[in-house]
Amino acid sequence: GGAASGSQVGISVPAVPGWDGRTISTLPMSVEIIVKSGWNGVDSSMDLVNSTIHAQNTAGAGYRLAAVFLPLDNHNKKRRGKPVDYKAVGFGTISTRVMCIFQADRQGAGQTLETMFLQAPMTVRQSATWSLEDMKVEGCEQLYGQLGQAGSTGFQLSCVVDEPNNRCSGFFSTQTSVHLVCQKPLGTQSPVSAYTVVNIPIVIDQGWSGTTASMPHLENGLTAFTNKGYKVASVYNPPSVTLKGFLSTETQCHIIMMNTPVNYYFAICDVPFFVQSGWRGSTVDHIQYLSIISAYAAQGWELGGLIDLPDVELDGFTSIKSTIKLIFQAPANEGGVGGNLI
Repeated sequence: GGAASGSQVGISVPAVPGWDGRTISTLPMSVEIIVKSGWNGVDSSMDLVNSTIHAQNTAGAGYRLAAVFLPLDNHNKKRRGKPVDYKAVGFGTISTRVMCIFQADRQGAGQTLETMFLQAPMTVRQSATWSLEDMKVEGCEQLYGQLGQAGSTGFQLSCVVDEPNNRCSGFFSTQTSVHLVCQKPLGTQSPVSAYTVVNIPIVIDQGWSGTTASMPHLENGLTAFTNKGYKVASVYNPPSVTLKGFLSTETQCHIIMMNTPVNYYFAICDVPFFVQSGWRGSTVDHIQYLSIISAYAAQGWELGGLIDLPDVELDGFTSIKSTIKLIFQAPANEGGVGGNLI
């Protein structure tokens, strides 16, 4: 498709073929949660995030949770997997910022949404070689089994939320919690949702000046499903790591596809973000990727998924540059074939 200028200056957005002119209202909300470290691991509470999801101005006004951005440290081995958008508030305690991105539900058009929260434990097992480069994750089958149950009652998956906690559950293993946020318009009989989970690995290469990350099979993987009546429901990047070579590793990234009556177009956009270190914590600049999400939404593109790539590039003494991969999608009306538009 041809390019149409977005609502923000300098952002070129591809035109959706046969677009009906309806824009998608976007509502980003920053939520602070407390994360405590102790002898038995790291504890956090998602209560504030959950109450934000079904508040009067979000689910109450027809806004579903499209994505959650909780950037984690991939640079410092001592802090690996811990939030980078945070401030210290006490001994072993930090307040971390979680960016919840809501979008107006296409189906409901302002109608109040019902929300179902499901939770499943994930066990992360580290290899006995003491290597941080070889970790396996168990529990995905239980997680996606719950998704099937929710789909049979008409609830659709809005987002997978990975809680920033881990508790020791053995000498070489920890347990963490993953939440499924499922939603549907209040009081309606929604069709049964069927899901397929596609693992598209993230390839990570260590270099002298930083770490690069890529997803070489993402475009082909999405094309195979969006051409056959599927859309992206959400993305889950489990904390698995597999050693692939001397300076190369791979981590899983699960793209959860939902069956729909029409094909879907998609567009992938890589956006840099910066982490600025300070005395009592560090901050993330959210402006650039949020402005791109708004520009695409103004041209009829919904946010299908957000992937925090584990890449790192030093940007001066106190700043680190990393990348968010955004997946946008729009229905291919009038029998369109769907597929990639960038």
